[in-house]
Parts: sequence; structure tokens; C-alpha cells
Amino acid sequence: MYQSFIKPLLADTKKLFLETLFPITCFSCNKEGMFLCAACQPKLKSTHQVCIACKKPSLAGLTHPKCLSPLMADQFISFFDYRDNLVSKLIIRGKYYFIPDIFKLFAEMLAPRLQTEFPLMLNKDTALVPIPLHKWRQRWRGFNQAQILCQSLEGKLGTCTENLLERRKFTKTQKDLKKEERQKNTANAFQLLPGATIKARHIILVDDVATTGATLLEAAKVLKRNGAEKVTCLTIARD
Repeated sequence: MYQSFIKPLLADTKKLFLETLFPITCFSCNKEGMFLCAACQPKLKSTHQVCIACKKPSLAGLTHPKCLSPLMADQFISFFDYRDNLVSKLIIRGKYYFIPDIFKLFAEMLAPRLQTEFPLMLNKDTALVPIPLHKWRQRWRGFNQAQILCQSLEGKLGTCTENLLERRKFTKTQKDLKKEERQKNTANAFQLLPGATIKARHIILVDDVATTGATLLEAAKVLKRNGAEKVTCLTIARD
């Protein structure tokens, strides 16, 4: 009972302390109150959808028939261009300056676009599955940005968040590696959690950024191998 009372109190005190010392301002225009105000949100550079396998343009991000294989992700949806300075600045600050609320803001921006542009993809049986962090990295950061995205999206989309995967090995940060190194880095990185039920289900794998897509493809492979009917990969941005 003591913990249930004191932990929220400490969290609120910490939040008040940080907001007093470092008031929340728009990353673009410095207006107080939001990390990106409504007027500046259209400044984020959008990106077109591509096939996750060959990276060539694709309608709705569907994997091209010639690229599709039994263990390949079926679809890849990403909304913003990571090479845009404002996009990358927000994501980097969120992850490495420990600001989970930035990912809640991204979820608010993504939800209406998902409902408008991909309405047939969403229903109560669709599972949002965050790409898991290794337990050491999650302890250091204090949160998993993919988990924050899923939990913030589920109420808006009428879906559910399920943790179905675990990271079985500690991997280096992908942004510092070359393409071949990234694929080797993520090989056999994930496994299905005991008791996870995915057979004949549609799974939406969620992460913050895709570069080569190696992390998403490795996780999709595990899900497909264990019976998932369809795997859609969803990220805020792609490089």
C-alpha cells in the first residue's frame, strides 16, 4: 500500500521539478506547453511508403509479391523522414534525454493518419507489439519508446498492446553500424515469450525508427515462424 501511494507521488514531484527547471517548449518555435506545437507539426517532413525488402516505392507499404517469402513481413508503414532535422531531433531527444512524453506526442499525430489511410488494417483483434529492448538498456533508459507508442496508440485505434517478444541478446545501437553489421547485430536477437498466442493473427510490430529494417525483419521472422498470419511493421520514421 505504501508503494502504491509513494511511487506516483515521487513521479509527480520529479515531473514538477524537471518542468520547473526545464519548461516544455516547442522544438521548432519555442512556444511553451508542447514539444511540438500544433502550428509546427505540419513542418515534419513526411515520407512515402516503400517495400521493406527492396526499399522501392510500394502502395500502402505492401511487400512486393516478388519480395515476399514465408517469413517476410507483409507490410511496412512509416510516416516521417528521419533525415529531416526536426524529426530526428525529436526522436533523439526523446530516447537519449529520457523524455517519454515525446513518443506520446508522436502517437497523437500517427493515430488519425492510421485511421484515415489504413482503416482496414485496424480492429480489436489486431495486436500492437513493441520491439523489446534488452533488459539492461531498458533499465538504463527507464522506458521502452516502442512500448510507449503502443500504449498511447491502442486507446485511439481500438486495438490492444501485447508483449509477445523478448530480446535474447544485447545488441549494439543500430545507428552506429553499417548495413551488413546491422543484419549481423540483430541476427537471432528475438524469441517468442512463453505462452504467447499468435497463430493466425495480425500483428503490428512497432518501433521508433527504421534504417535498413533489419531489426523489424528479424522480429517479423520470429512471429511468422510461430504462426502469425500477417505482420505489419510500423515506425514513426525511416532513414
